[in-house]
Parts: sequence; structure tokens; C-alpha cells
Amino acid sequence: MAEEKCILCNYDLIKNDILSQSRNFFVKVGVGILAPGHVMIIPKKHIACFAELPEQLTKEFWSLKETVSNAIKSKFSEPIIYEHGIYSQSINHAHIHFVPIKNDIYNLENVRDKIFNDLKSTMISGIFEIRDIFQKEGSYCYLEENNQKQVFHTKGLPERKYTFRKEFARLTGLYGLVEWQNMTEEEKQRNEGWVKETKEALSRL
Repeated sequence: MAEEKCILCNYDLIKNDILSQSRNFFVKVGVGILAPGHVMIIPKKHIACFAELPEQLTKEFWSLKETVSNAIKSKFSEPIIYEHGIYSQSINHAHIHFVPIKNDIYNLENVRDKIFNDLKSTMISGIFEIRDIFQKEGSYCYLEENNQKQVFHTKGLPERKYTFRKEFARLTGLYGLVEWQNMTEEEKQRNEGWVKETKEALSRL
């Protein structure tokens, strides 16, 4: 069911940035992306986070997730995969990010050991184990790197104290990306180039 005020439920507003779609998901390049190759998987159904994804969509999601990961790895590099759950979401609609781990600007290694390093975390074997954590705690952040999956516990934390975008900027020095809504004109032009490169590289996704 679509939410009237949700931008990710409004196909006409996002259709130009949709790279591909399956029956129940979109693959979309974002606004203010962190790097060339940064895309998201978004459920068409309006849900708050992937911890609420219906069980019957699990197989479809896993298939699409593997396709997207392999495409990014082929065209860019192995991706880091992350989701904020409902903690510090910029848009109240489930969306999971895929960001190449390296390019000509940066080379990130062992991100899970460097990001949110003062937060309690739990290693999990599958993304949908976050359901149990979400049901008990109502909040989480999810990070996947080199096929290792980790949940950061964010229950009780002030909103936006921790965000992947902020920590990514700290690790890469790309501080202009902390608030994509407030990028300078130079950063916006660079970002337009990144979006174009992403669309061209993943046009056959």
C-alpha cells in the first residue's frame, strides 16, 4: 500500500532514477550518492524497514540482492551493503544501500571494525535475523562487508548521532556528502557525474 506523502511510493517522481525492477522491488540510483555505483533496493510496498519485509518476498529479495551485488562488483568494486532500519532514516520507507568499497578516490577496508566502533554489535548469518532484534528493540543499523553481516544496536540513541553517511565521510574525507541536501554547487556537479556514470554502467541491470 502506497503512502501519499512518501517520495519512494511516488513512481512518477522517481522513475527517471530507477535502473530496474522486479515484481516487488525497485533498484534505484539515489540523490547525493556517496560514490559512482551507489544504488538502493527499495520495496514497492510501503514498509518502514527490511525487518518488516513479508516472508513471501524473501526469495525475490535475495535473488535481486545477489544480482545487484554482482553487477556492482563487475562494474565498480565489491559493495558495502547497509540499512539504517528506522534509526536516522532520511525517508520513512525501507531502502538498503550498496556502495562500492573502493574507487579512484578512496579504498575502504575493514569498515565494520572502524564504523560505529563504540556501539554494541551482533554478527548474524542472514539479513532477516534483524527481525528478532527489531521486534525486541525497535531499532538497528545493518552492515554487510565481504559477506559478513553485522547489526549495530541503536535502541535509545539520539536520532542522527550515528549515520553511515557521516561515518563514510569521516573515513574517506568526503565531508561534503554528510548532508546531501546542502552540497555545494561543485559537489552537486560532481554528484551528477557520478549518477550518470552509475546509470550508464548499470543500465542493463
